Amino acid sequence: MSNGVCASVDVGCILLREIPGALTVSKAHETNDRRGVDWWVEQSGRHLGVDAKVREEDYARRGHDDLALETWSVIPGSGCSGAIGWTRDVDKRCDYILWLWVETGRWCLIPFPFLCAVFSANWKSWRGQYKTSRQRTTRDFRSWESECTFVPRRVVWAEIYRRFSGHLED
Repeated sequence: MSNGVCASVDVGCILLREIPGALTVSKAHETNDRRGVDWWVEQSGRHLGVDAKVREEDYARRGHDDLALETWSVIPGSGCSGAIGWTRDVDKRCDYILWLWVETGRWCLIPFPFLCAVFSANWKSWRGQYKTSRQRTTRDFRSWESECTFVPRRVVWAEIYRRFSGHLED
């Protein structure tokens, strides 16, 4: 889903229209996709990596305007050291995250370094404050659990503004 046309809203069209200086947009190769880049946006002399998070249902229509932010890709325990979620991964090769809600065509585009910084600083408190869900995945005879916290979009943007606006701390 993150690589295609979704409910008459095309991820590529959004990126081409909304990223200043975008010349072309192309799907990333599967190798890059596994490293967190679904799309490449070509600008003059460089490429930006974008990870697309596509959700079928738009829960904002039901009063839950949130972003699914991964705390753990693999939850530690049972002899497993775990793996941090993509939202906290400073080594993730990505410049932007684009959420797209298929049901409504609504989208949200956030610079990944800003999101990673604020989520890394706040994930523990947000995890306790907002809905958190675990998901079990089984692949190639292996099984693991991951975890996401659903943080209101306005909370994320407010924290990005607070952290990166240059205001003096109280």
